[in-house]
Parts: sequence; structure tokens; C-alpha cells
Amino acid sequence: MKVNNTTIFMGDTSRDERHGTVRNGQGQGNTIFAGNLSKNFDPIAEKRKQAQKQAMKIVTDTWAGDRKIDDDIEGRRQRISQLQEEIGMAKKEAMDIEKMREELRASCGIDPDSQEEQDLKLLEKEKEARMPGSNVHISDEEAERIKEIKAAGLTEYQERSLEMKDYAVDWEKQAYEMKKEAETERAVITATKLERLKKDPMVGAQRQAEEIMEAASKEIIGMLMDEAKDHIDEEMEEMKEAAEKKAEEEEEQEEKLEKIKEKKEEQEELTEDILEVTQQLTEMSSTQLDIQDELKEMMQKMKLLEEDIKGAAVDNKI
Repeated sequence: MKVNNTTIFMGDTSRDERHGTVRNGQGQGNTIFAGNLSKNFDPIAEKRKQAQKQAMKIVTDTWAGDRKIDDDIEGRRQRISQLQEEIGMAKKEAMDIEKMREELRASCGIDPDSQEEQDLKLLEKEKEARMPGSNVHISDEEAERIKEIKAAGLTEYQERSLEMKDYAVDWEKQAYEMKKEAETERAVITATKLERLKKDPMVGAQRQAEEIMEAASKEIIGMLMDEAKDHIDEEMEEMKEAAEKKAEEEEEQEEKLEKIKEKKEEQEELTEDILEVTQQLTEMSSTQLDIQDELKEMMQKMKLLEEDIKGAAVDNKI
């Protein structure tokens, strides 16, 4: 993944390996390996995991919502298909009833041009005008004639034919209502498609997911930089402690050398004393025995001092 010209490899690497990469990557491009900080808990890996989970949830939820819309559209299409089939059945029923009415007229011997048939047609027109969505209108003269026909009373043929017409009208009403429902379903489908063209939810979700991952990547870079700084501070502290320890060791070494120097000076003084005593021995034969004792004592001291010097030299080598 690249964020601000910085490449982040989301792998499983140890803390030391990441620090090594940060240090060694200078001059070879901004490359940072963002894996697990440790086997127990890695805040960088956790941040990456949370960002991926959040981005995946947005895409998944949007996809699920998009699938739901598709399912809804498919359901509406199936409903339209069902309505078209039912509309066809309703129209067929109405047509069948009209055929039965024609058969009734023929069986009753009613002339199509007779006044009885003309009055029946006017009564049918009245029923059609009352149908929802009808474009049929009754004039004032026609309304007055309808009143006269009803006042005089309908013939048996007219009553039976109009009763059958009521059944046909019911079927036509059903067909009309189903047609309106089908048109509504088509309008909803069209509106849904237009809304999708304006704003594709999956494109928006993908953009959101990318923004989440980019923000997480920036945070991870910051965390890595902080971690690298902490690591460098730790190394500097260790180097400082090592330098202080070395300085202490050098100081101890100088003290030991100073002690050796002092002991050598003491040895030189004793040597001079011995020479002086020897000189006195040659000059003072009368006190020879006393001088010999003194000389032995001095030699003994000199021997002890020599052993101290040797011991100090051994300590210095250690």
C-alpha cells in the first residue's frame, strides 16, 4: 500500500526487524514494514486489522444493501409479470361475459336497432361513465332519458343483460386496478435505477473504504516513527551507560598505575637507604653488627615492597 509516496508492507515482522528496516532504508526510498510488533500484542497490526474490518464492514453492508435493492427490483418485476397475467385473465373474463350477452340478445330475439337495445346501450354507457379512470361522459339529455327508462321499468332482457354487464364491469375494474399497480411498480423500478445512476452506492463505499485504509496507514507510519525514535533513544542510553562504565574502568586503571608508581618511588628510596648503609658499613667497622641487623631489616622491607609491586602489576594486567 502507498500513502504519500511511502510504501507500507503489511507483513508479520518483529520489532527489531522493523527498526532495522527503518534504519537501513534511508537513501533507498521510504519503505516501512508494518507487521506484528510482537507475538503477544502488536498495536500496528491491531490498527491495520481494525481498519480492514471497518472498511470491509462498509463494503459488505453497502453490498448487502445493494443486493437488497436488486432483490426488491426483481420482486417488483415478478409482481408486474403476475399482474400482466392476471390482467389478461380479467379481460378474458369480461370478453367472455360480453359474448354471453350477445348470445342472450340473440336468444331473446332482440333487434340490434330496436329501442329496447338502444335504451340498454344508454344504461351501459352510464355504468361505463362511473368506472374509475373512464373517459365516457353522459350528457344532460342522456341523463334525462336514463331517468325515463328507469321510471318506466326495465325489461327482463335488459335486467339480465345489465346484471351480466355488472360482472363484466367488475372484471374490468380489477384489470384497471392491476394495471395501475403495474404502472406504479414500473415507476418505482425506473426511479431506483435513476437514483443509482446519480450515486452508485458501491462506488461510494469503495471510496470510504480507501479513505479508512489511507488514514490507518498514516497512523501506522506515525506509530512506526515513534517506535523507531524510542528504539534509537534506548540505543543511545545503552551507549551512554557503556561509555560511563568504560570511563570508570579507565579511572580505576589510572589509580592502580598511580599506586604502582608510588611503590616504585618507595623502592627507589629504600635502595638509596641501602646504598647509604653500605657506605656506612665500610666506614664504621665498630658498629658492624648493628648495621647488619639494620640492613637485614631493610632488606626484609624491600622484599615485602617488591612483592606488593608484583601483586599490583598482576592486578593491573587483570
